[in-house]
Amino acid sequence: MRAFKQAASSFLGVGPVYLTLRSVALRGKPTLILCYHTLGPDTEVMDAWTVARVSDFQQQIQVLRQHFEIVSLIDALNPILPVSKPRAVITFDDGERGLFTHLLPIVQDQELPVTVYIATAQVESGQAYWFDRIMNALQNPGVTEIRLDIDGPRHWVVGPETGVSRWMAISDILETLKLVSPSEREELTQSVLLQAGPSKLEATPLAPLTIEQLKSLADSPLVTIGAHSHCHNLLDQISLEQADDSIRHSRALLQKWTGRSVDHFAYPNGNHNPELHRLVKAAGFASATVLGQSLCPQRQDNAFALPRVLVGRYDSLARLRLRFIGL
Repeated sequence: MRAFKQAASSFLGVGPVYLTLRSVALRGKPTLILCYHTLGPDTEVMDAWTVARVSDFQQQIQVLRQHFEIVSLIDALNPILPVSKPRAVITFDDGERGLFTHLLPIVQDQELPVTVYIATAQVESGQAYWFDRIMNALQNPGVTEIRLDIDGPRHWVVGPETGVSRWMAISDILETLKLVSPSEREELTQSVLLQAGPSKLEATPLAPLTIEQLKSLADSPLVTIGAHSHCHNLLDQISLEQADDSIRHSRALLQKWTGRSVDHFAYPNGNHNPELHRLVKAAGFASATVLGQSLCPQRQDNAFALPRVLVGRYDSLARLRLRFIGL
């Protein structure tokens, strides 16, 4: 199936077929909002879809600029001047340290406007969220077997291969843990870490931004700071009261730390519903993004469910060209 998808992407993502698809997709001048997570150095092996290689990201930006005008989220939502190309917005979720180490220099060198949605609990505590801790732990060479009891026994074999095959096993563990309650998820995370054993990670471990690094990002006029909740729980899995507190607390902390108004929100994992839309609006935000894998229509009826297109480490350029037009 993967080979079939790659062949289809290679066929559709180049030549006259692609030009026809792009012409149709961009006819109504929609905005493309891309969702990344973090960047990592080319020289390190990190089998995590969320960690895009620096060189891949730079190449993707070059290709993107051929067909789109990259603008800030604020300019995309409130366009003042017309542009000759469709608009594109670059966003990053969570607040991993690579945003400071690798993204900020690119932003400054290339005058690249970006929006970074920060989940604040990990910045405040200095401890990475459960998903990054699991990704760090499951990079050990060789084979790692993970057994968990989630509605019955579950068993995963991670490795010995690196690359996509290792990531697929890690991803299945992460997606399975998203289905349980936050308290149970933390217990299962500890079990995964224990079974993985002492870390032999040779790459830079995934870690949250420090407050000082966040301030440096916020100091750049090219960086828009957005909120991504405090807890990074799936907000439709917790009570509305808990969700409201997490949404408001993240905004308050970010405004305190950066001295900037924080007016845009991204739902963790993209999970959203009309009740959450109302909470985000009531908390004072002007927009919120989801993960609809589609382009954002020029006339958007709901500013609190703006669709974004995910981009990750294993996306080929041909596949990415299709994602640029919402396919």
